Amino acid sequence: MFFKGGITINNNLSQKIKGLSGKIIEYIKFNVVGMINFIISQLFYLTLYIIFNVNYIIAYTITSAISITASYYFNSKYTFKDQNFTFKKYFLSILVYIFEYILNLGAIVTFVHFFNISKAIAPIIAPIFSTIPVFFLMRLVIKNTDRNK
Repeated sequence: MFFKGGITINNNLSQKIKGLSGKIIEYIKFNVVGMINFIISQLFYLTLYIIFNVNYIIAYTITSAISITASYYFNSKYTFKDQNFTFKKYFLSILVYIFEYILNLGAIVTFVHFFNISKAIAPIIAPIFSTIPVFFLMRLVIKNTDRNK
């Protein structure tokens, strides 16, 4: 009987490890997708800010609005392997990225005004503070939204 219980414990532990490793792989994919999206977004931001002299907050806002759709699509398809694109998930993704936008904008303004960090560099540093909460929120939105029907 103990042996059987020992196997159950081992199976449970094995399932937990598989679940954890799956989440780690998702987190890595999320960061790869995010880094690619981030690089493209930053190039666009710098183009607006430096070349077209758009105010840094407006340039960041425009860039953020464009990158939300790309992020939703690529995280759904590649990170979380969900092909069920719905308006509800997209809308909830927008809310997640509004949350990220607020966190990042707060960090950018803080860096620029209180730490005298360049307006061109501050948006590169800001996502350090938002990546982990946004990952978990996006995972919740994309993987669990349809379960609550």
